[in-house]
Amino acid sequence: MSNLALKVYNRNIKENQSKLRKKGEIPGIIYGEFLEENLPVKMCNAELRRLLKKNSSGSILEVSLEERKINCVVKEVQKNERHEIIHVDFQYIKPNEIIKMRIPIKFIGQDLLETKRLTLETHNLYIDLQGDVEKIPESIEIDASDMKLDDKVFIEDIVIPADITILSDSKTLLAVVSSQYFN
Repeated sequence: MSNLALKVYNRNIKENQSKLRKKGEIPGIIYGEFLEENLPVKMCNAELRRLLKKNSSGSILEVSLEERKINCVVKEVQKNERHEIIHVDFQYIKPNEIIKMRIPIKFIGQDLLETKRLTLETHNLYIDLQGDVEKIPESIEIDASDMKLDDKVFIEDIVIPADITILSDSKTLLAVVSSQYFN
């Protein structure tokens, strides 16, 4: 979990979202099974971008709303065609809650493949998991440095904690090693 709390403010749902963005604020929503109602919020664009650089969309963040601090997971970051953030969805979580998460897959060691004139072609960079919010990893790292030509990585090849369930199809291809040069 991130050490920093993201400061958010209550937002009137009738507030013009374009005007908010022009003032440097981003609209968002906090929802969750254990909240009485969804909470429309707004936050500083620069602070949000700074926090998202250090945390992936599966990260647990402390969100500060007025005098209340709550733990949330970034569920979705919506961007426009210029890749500017236009809206953020947070899911409120309580400790040990069972949730579903889409977790990013990060490949490392690709530079070593390139020294062998090989390329890692990625096909799917996310995996859907379900389990205790405290045990779901923020991301999954796969080391590609020892892979050889035509090696493939499927979801079924990923090792995850025993009490976490993979919701994605186990036969989904994540990546394949190919040659940089064609004969």
